[in-house]
Amino acid sequence: MTSQSHNHLHYVTDDRASNSTLKNFITHESFGGVLLFFAVICAMIIANTNFGVVYNEVWSMYLDFSIGGYKLVHISILHFINDVLMSFFFLMVGLEMKREVLYGELAGFKSVSFSVFGAIGGLIIPSIIYIYFNHSTPSAHGFGVAMSTDTAFALGVLLLLGKRIPNVIKIFLVTLAVADDLGAISVIAIFYTEQINWFFIYVSIIFLIILITFNYLDVKYLSLYFAVGILLWLCLFFSGVHATVGAVILAFTIPGKSQISRHSYLGLKVAYNKLYFQTKADFTTFEPLEPRQYEETNRLGAILYGFKDFFKSSYRNIKNFISPKSDAEREIDMHKEHQRVEILDTVVRYSRYAQNPLVRIEFILQPLNAYFIVPLFAFANAGVPIGGTLDFHIDGIFYGVVLGLVLGKPIGIFTFTILSEKLKIAKRPNGLTNIHILSAGFLAGIGFTMSMFVANLAYKSNLAVDLAKISILTASCIAAILGVASLLATTKKVSDESDVREEF
Repeated sequence: MTSQSHNHLHYVTDDRASNSTLKNFITHESFGGVLLFFAVICAMIIANTNFGVVYNEVWSMYLDFSIGGYKLVHISILHFINDVLMSFFFLMVGLEMKREVLYGELAGFKSVSFSVFGAIGGLIIPSIIYIYFNHSTPSAHGFGVAMSTDTAFALGVLLLLGKRIPNVIKIFLVTLAVADDLGAISVIAIFYTEQINWFFIYVSIIFLIILITFNYLDVKYLSLYFAVGILLWLCLFFSGVHATVGAVILAFTIPGKSQISRHSYLGLKVAYNKLYFQTKADFTTFEPLEPRQYEETNRLGAILYGFKDFFKSSYRNIKNFISPKSDAEREIDMHKEHQRVEILDTVVRYSRYAQNPLVRIEFILQPLNAYFIVPLFAFANAGVPIGGTLDFHIDGIFYGVVLGLVLGKPIGIFTFTILSEKLKIAKRPNGLTNIHILSAGFLAGIGFTMSMFVANLAYKSNLAVDLAKISILTASCIAAILGVASLLATTKKVSDESDVREEF
């Protein structure tokens, strides 16, 4: 799940939405799924051309960092991407989980139970299908490959379908994916840890207690969280537990609410009062802006106005340089400027105290993951040569992964949600039909990022890893086609005239 991930997407379906620009399109998080798709295509094309050798050699190169002859870091570029950079992806996933539980669609058991039971079914049934085809084989350990959902890809598909997708389907898919991610991360922590070094586990617990203490004391300095979080990550890395789990644990300790103190609030109030009276006093000295009626309707008029404003300001600066103000006037100007800067600095400082640390970090990480880390991960891992070296008969990997994602996901999600509703332990969201649940189940079978990540952990043989990646790509394509066909057949296009606003 990416990037990119599913936080506060806005689908505006009024007249203005029809004129949305490329910039507005890119700002949607689901665009990360489209970018991910192109990264996969490029990797597959390069890997199956004459550049395939260079492609593999680049990822096999090592990064070394030594101090005094002691080699501290010796890691390949591929492992650096998968283990280090992807930790930022898992950090964002953890932040999104916590935000949804605190404020979003996962807040409260009744709100979350329907999606959670669907996610549980989407984890169990694909695993059973995979194990059926791979029991008593060395590949049985790879059941985690067939149970993960890539939210970025799924949201990218919904983005391409546009206005016709009801808001309830989007919310259900997002909450389902968040719960699915939590299950997948738990599987990584439990089943893909080979050997545990308990000394580093105990040290990591100490760092975890420190982070929890920071949270309890409402510490707002993010640098402290990241400093201790890096130490926690290193301890888990050396302990044998996959280090990305440390990123999720760090995310859970980041404060998810703002607790501005009375002192800070009063300081902010005083600063705003000063800003108000200072602005009111200076209003008579400010030069009024000329009307810019041509700016929005006439691009040439806006450009001409810009040139005019530039020459006017240049003339004024040259005039002040030739005929400078007196020392007393300059002193008064500097004093006023100092007051303005001091007031604004106070507002900024106290406003920072009131900001939500969780949202601040997520706001920074979302574009970093959506437009760089996750596409880079896809480009580095999806380049599988399709030729004589690819063996489709390695145990039952191909059938287990493809059928697990394509059939296991929708069957598990549909069965468990309906069963939870019949048993009256979950309540179906209003407007969500059975065919909507099945369509979301098909899209949940798009299991790229997390599935690829697990494949690198689950298999020892490079041939098995390559086959798993081809199986994931095949299953994701089939699942996307089935999901799109199902949604197109069961939804209606919303007319541009209808005043509808869909919001995540």
